[in-house]
Amino acid sequence: MNNFSNNLVNNFPEYLFNKINTQKQEARKEGRDVIDLGYGNPDIPSHSKVVDKLIESARNKKNHKYSVSKGIVGLRSAMKDRYKRIYNVDLHEEENIVNTIGSKEGLTHLLMSVLDKGDNIVVPDPSYPIHHYAPLIAGGTPIRIKCLDTNNFLNDLIEILNTTKIKVVLISFPHNPTTLTVTQEFYDRLVLLARKHNFLIVNDFAYSDIFFEEQRPPSLLYSDREFTNSVELYSLTKGYSMAGWRVGFALGNREAIQSLTKLKSYIDYGTFQPIQIAATVAINDLDAYPKEVSTTYKERRLLVVENLEAFGFKVCDSNATMFVWAKIPEFYKKTSMDFSLAILENSNVAISPGIGFGSAGEGFIRIALVENKQRIRQAMKNMQSFFDDNIK
Repeated sequence: MNNFSNNLVNNFPEYLFNKINTQKQEARKEGRDVIDLGYGNPDIPSHSKVVDKLIESARNKKNHKYSVSKGIVGLRSAMKDRYKRIYNVDLHEEENIVNTIGSKEGLTHLLMSVLDKGDNIVVPDPSYPIHHYAPLIAGGTPIRIKCLDTNNFLNDLIEILNTTKIKVVLISFPHNPTTLTVTQEFYDRLVLLARKHNFLIVNDFAYSDIFFEEQRPPSLLYSDREFTNSVELYSLTKGYSMAGWRVGFALGNREAIQSLTKLKSYIDYGTFQPIQIAATVAINDLDAYPKEVSTTYKERRLLVVENLEAFGFKVCDSNATMFVWAKIPEFYKKTSMDFSLAILENSNVAISPGIGFGSAGEGFIRIALVENKQRIRQAMKNMQSFFDDNIK
């Protein structure tokens, strides 16, 4: 029999969340009302002004043609202005910005653009799954560093740099799944290391717009004003609640951005132009909307944290993201996957096991704040019954 599959992909382990997804689908086939707090798929609608602009633009036949793979000028100019307005960072729309089809596509193709086969790339563990596999797809060699504490992360990185040549350090703050955030000083120190050891920093900044208490997460690019060693990936997915629109950006180092732009010119013709036009409206006119979205997530977070702590979880303190990261109570002796499957089976609540984000995530769970407060209250009530019946 002919083998038409790729050996690299064949060697990828089974996507760990498939077990949860399969059981979730089976439960729904049985008519059970599963409350899904596992998949980080925003339930908050995109702003009506953006939707209206999409409809208007889609009716214009001129916008039905191929677009530009790097993004229309108006969209890239909007991002330039946004970074100046919010982070006081000066980007050039031609040299330092390229539109991507979401941050996953952007990250994967960026790493394909800058890594040669065998190049070492530091990856946080735990981390969003594509962070572990995009380096492999690009031919790199991932070196995992535990990311449960940001100071330890930097110390471990320094230790590795003393003995190993690193091409790229991949980070993502605010962090998914741990919800950790960093200060500008963290980036200052990291940029100094990058200049000393000549590596590129790639910051997946997908959760930059979801924050509480007026503590806006800092941008890596502010610590590297000349973009000598830095690229940041930005997305409208979470802050503007535009997940299905697939609008992202890679910004920063000229050589890396131009290399990504060149690669994309061979692969795609860019996002559907009406989406780009509508996204431009979001970036230019709707700075207040991510604040509204953040307020909703904050209210949901408080509700989840209060209940999890009552169950005996140790919750990671955080002022950002749309997730809650929590350590499973010590009295539960099984794995995070066992726990997540048991919660789904007995409580009709889907959550993400920490092991799905890397070995350092074992013993934790991640809850996505993607249901309204009434549904979250019901989910917590269901989980309470599980603890009452099976644990305590």
